[in-house]
Amino acid sequence: MPVDDRNGRVVAVLPAYNLEASIAGIVERTKPHVDRVIVVTDGSKDDTAGAARRAGAEVPEPRDLRGKGRALKHGIEAAGATGAEFVVLMDADGQHLPEEIPVLLAPLLDGRADAVIGSRMLGTLRTSRLNVFGNAVLKVISFCVTWRWMTDTESGYRAFRTRELCSLPLVAPGYEIESELLLRALHRRLRIVEVPIHVPFAVPGVTPWDGIKVAWFKIRFALRLRLGLEPV
Repeated sequence: MPVDDRNGRVVAVLPAYNLEASIAGIVERTKPHVDRVIVVTDGSKDDTAGAARRAGAEVPEPRDLRGKGRALKHGIEAAGATGAEFVVLMDADGQHLPEEIPVLLAPLLDGRADAVIGSRMLGTLRTSRLNVFGNAVLKVISFCVTWRWMTDTESGYRAFRTRELCSLPLVAPGYEIESELLLRALHRRLRIVEVPIHVPFAVPGVTPWDGIKVAWFKIRFALRLRLGLEPV
């Protein structure tokens, strides 16, 4: 989608933790594909915020809170305040290619989806065998609790219609946020489309303990949604 055709419709949200040395390059690569870049630097101890601002990103006042879920929620709140129509969520460590943003936006722009997941399984994933196994287990758990098969339930590269995303009452503080976003979107019966993405290099995944926590979160949270114990 050419820049001139967007008319302020797209904002990217990047949670960034202690990435002072590399965040400027990611921001510069993201700007041609969106109208605004929001970098959330909550909990960072270095000058990630300053580096992001100098590169042209908007940085909400940092909060002294760690956790990907908290950072994403902060960024989503900031994105909602911009009035943009679409929000792209992506990691800032280089594993998500900003050049693939148009691929994620396409199903939203042509009206086929309310949410888009960038699937590493449909594209290219370079990671350890342990992480591949862990992702497979989490996919099966997701299927068992939702009866919807997705090829990549843990991908952090996603795009949403802003009104749908901002209406989700997110609560997960850490890596569980990916599961919560998917479970809430499915519970709302949002139209979800997966598109292929490519991870250019191996990145450290969650630890086995993190994986266990995410698996337990999926089971417990899905049950709470079904029983009406979570706000929807």
